[in-house]
Order: sequence, then structure tokens, then C-alpha cells
Amino acid sequence: SSSSCSSGMASLTLLSALLASSAPVSRHVVRTLPIRMSASSSSAGVSLPSLDPAIVARLLVSPEATRLGRELVALGLQQNPQIVLRRSLDLAQALNTVSIEVFTGGLQPNSPPVILRRLCEELGATYVKLGQFVASSPTLFPPEYVAEFQKCLDSTPPMPWREVRLQIESELGRPLDRVFSSVSHTPLAAASIAQVHAATLRTGEDVVIKVQKRGVQDSLRADLDLLYGVVRIWQLIGLATAELTDVVGTLRDAIFEETDFTKEAQRTVQFRQFLERSPQLAGSVTVPKVYPQASSRRVLTLERLYGVSLADLEVVRQYVPEPELALIVALNTWVLSVLTNEWFHADVHAGNLLVLRDGRVAFIDFGIVGVLPQKTATAMLDFVRAFPEGDSVGIASALAGMGFVKEDEVDIQAFSRDLREVLQSLDDVTTKGSSAGAINETQLNQLVASVGKVAAGYGIRFPREFVLLIKQVLYFDRFTRLLAPNLDVINDERIAMNQRPSSTASDAKLMPHNGSAQQGGGAPTTTDDEEVRSDVDNVAHIEVELLP
Repeated sequence: SSSSCSSGMASLTLLSALLASSAPVSRHVVRTLPIRMSASSSSAGVSLPSLDPAIVARLLVSPEATRLGRELVALGLQQNPQIVLRRSLDLAQALNTVSIEVFTGGLQPNSPPVILRRLCEELGATYVKLGQFVASSPTLFPPEYVAEFQKCLDSTPPMPWREVRLQIESELGRPLDRVFSSVSHTPLAAASIAQVHAATLRTGEDVVIKVQKRGVQDSLRADLDLLYGVVRIWQLIGLATAELTDVVGTLRDAIFEETDFTKEAQRTVQFRQFLERSPQLAGSVTVPKVYPQASSRRVLTLERLYGVSLADLEVVRQYVPEPELALIVALNTWVLSVLTNEWFHADVHAGNLLVLRDGRVAFIDFGIVGVLPQKTATAMLDFVRAFPEGDSVGIASALAGMGFVKEDEVDIQAFSRDLREVLQSLDDVTTKGSSAGAINETQLNQLVASVGKVAAGYGIRFPREFVLLIKQVLYFDRFTRLLAPNLDVINDERIAMNQRPSSTASDAKLMPHNGSAQQGGGAPTTTDDEEVRSDVDNVAHIEVELLP
């Protein structure tokens, strides 16, 4: 249909500009074809590639095209025609809004990254998520796009309370007052996919309710299936490689998972079980309790924890006399999860690690997780040991162990020499952060991209999990500089990875010898998912400030 075509062209235009750049980091997913950037083009400054019609015609009647046709028909039959039509109208409105900004001087016509970032914001949830994926994947996308998409805003007006109530009651199959004794009509935070409300269960527990916005799942499916279909057609005609299809498929699957709140609930429960299997962490680390009787695919009810960011040193001191103990607990828990759990928390920024009033450390927001093979996990430990010491040879050896290459095929000495300049840049990233512990994400991504670029020169290619893993190490390095600048990460025996090899996951002394967080009764939590985390961080901080 014309609606499907226009939405598909939007996807094609966006991906052309994002991925068909001359930047070397993206050439492994997009073939070199004459894609021209033109300020006068009506499609965000991008001209689509010219292909040989005879070659395209031959490809379109091939057996592979027949198989692809069946796949795309199956996807099309899953679509709601009304949703596709509405998204086409949204596209027209978004193009009109961004065009006006260009013509009135609000945007520079010769800046495709800025124009595409604004177009993504106007198109809503799917394309905001696409932008965030670009921003978090510096080894896949050109640096100018990674930097610009750091600014991609995920802020939309909240659903009216009437719609929130209808959504909750529809999902739970019961009147609101049969489950909750009270629910705040004003959300704590709102974003493109969901919003969060404070509430109290009829049994008396303080909770937060994450409510998915009505209709967002159908819109996401329409957008993502069209996006995937466009890339599959690109692959058929030779414009893109299978790797690009894999990237888009990964993004598609991740966003589909994110709209199924049962996945986040399962991860939260599973991490709690992981903590219970680790008695050395008892009473010192926690996660929000899930209330399944008040949850569904589009509604998630969690225990409310009041806490402060691990990086907020002054307030942390009010709860833990020695802040470095809280840091060690958090680091040991994370390392143990990398080595022994099915997956690890892959977004341990300051807002997702809290110190509670009773001194416990809380991990929240399991929207992003990573899975590593044992070889990579072992190399990660080597990296964590070498990194604080500035041991470029050790870092080079660990990175070679994390990548898709045999370590004995890499000249470690030469690789380490080339890494030294990158490591010096890291000092600027970590020492110029704010007092609240924030890391400049643009600089951090540039750093990770630089590491990837140097590694590529030695035949090392990293999976996306590499970015997730390295970012977590950098976050913990930042926390160490803030909370425990004199901590000897390499030799301090309170840190699990420094204990004797004979120690096992069940008997390792993961808690500091000279103190630990108190075991307290469940302080309530402020928790939230990935897309609304920044606003919830602010809410959590404000609530702590108001506590007596």
C-alpha cells in the first residue's frame, strides 16, 4: 500500500544517512555504493542510491526473492492497516515540522546528523529507540551520528489519567480499587513507551506502577517490521550485508522485548534469585520485589525503594560511613553476576545503582542486560585488573581475548603502544566528570569507538556486548575515583577478583571484612525502566532530600 511504501521510505532514508557514511566503522555493514548527501534533497538531505535496473530485475525474480517475499507477506499480514495509515500521516507531519525548522534557520541544511536526530524525535518511540541504539553503538556507526544522537530526546506528554486507569484495569482484569488502595494521578516520569506512577497496594506496600502507553506496541511493530523489511530488501539487491540485517534484527528483537513487561519482571526476579544463591550478599544487596498479581505484559508493579545514586558522595555518607564499602559491594556483585549468572546488568550508570537508607546497595532497571561466553568473561576480569593501573599491555591482551580473533594472532606489544594515546584520552573523560559522578557519554562513546578503530587495525572485531561491557567497567572506574580514590583495585583482598583462585562462588568473601551494609527491613524503591531513567533519577534524589 502507499502507506506502507511511505513508511518504508522513511526507514530507507534514515538508514541510508545513518549507515551509508564513508566512516570506516560502518563499512562492514553497508556496501560502498554511490549514496549522495545533498542539502537540497527533500528527504533529510539524502539521495537514494542508483542501481543497475537489469541486475535488480534479475535479483527480484530469484529463488531468494521468492523466499523473502513470503517472509514479508507474513509480516504484512500481522499489521493493522489503520496503524500503518496513521504512521504514514505521522511521517508526513514529522517531515513537515523538520522542513520548517530547516527553512526558518532552526536547523542547518548541511548537517544531516542533526536533521535525522530531529526527525527521529518527531517520529516518536521507534525512531527514538533507533537513535538511542545508534548513540550506544560507537563501534557500528559514524562518530558524528553517535555524538549527535546522544541528544536524542525521549520525552512525550503523559497519558491522561483516564487512559492510565483504563489501561491498568484492562491489563489486570479488575477494577483499580481491587488491587491498589491509592494511585497517584500525576506520573513520576513519562517517556515514549511508558510512564510511572506511585501507588500503594491494598495490602499496604508502597510500589511504583510502570504503565505502557496505549497503542504503542502496534505502532512499534508496524515501524520495526517495515524497517526490517527494507533492510532485507537492501540485502537482496546487494546494498547491505547480512551483518546490517543482524543489527536491525537485534534492535527489533530488543525493542519487542522491552514492550513485554513480563521480560523485565522475569529478569528482576531472576537477579533476586541470583542474590539468594549468594549468601555472602545477604542483607547487603537487593533488587525491587515484583508483584505479579499486579503486573502483566503492559503493566509492571515493583517495590518502591527510596535511595540515592551511588555517585552522590555527600548523601551516600549519610547512609554508609565508609562509601568505599558500598562501592566494593556493588562491584563484587556485578563481577559475580558476569561470572556466574545467566546475564549481567549492562547499564550500571549512577541512576541504576542506589544506596538505600538502611545502607544496602540496590540494582534497579533491568532493561539492558548482556550475555558473555566464559572466555570473554575471563578476559573482562583481566581488563578490570589492568585498567586502573594503566597497564596498556595487560589491557591490549584482555581486549584481544574479548574480540573475534585468536589472541596469538595479535601483536600485543604493538597493539598496546597504539592504545596508549586512547588511554590518555580516558583520563580527560573520567577527571572532568561532574561532582555528581556523570560521565560525558559523547566522550565515552568516542573513546570506545577509538578503541574499536585501533583494534580493527589488528584484525580484532568486537561484538556489541563489548561496548556494554567496557561501559560498565568505565562506570565503576568513575565510581572508584569519586568514592574511593585511594582504593587499590589490583591488590585489595575485599574485592572478589583479587581473592585466591581456590575461592568459589559459594565461599568467596565478597563482603568487606571491616563492615557491611546493614540488613534492614525493606525500604521502599524508586525504580523505572531504561527509557524513563533520567527523570526517575531526579525523582529519587528529590525524595531522599525530603526524608527526615
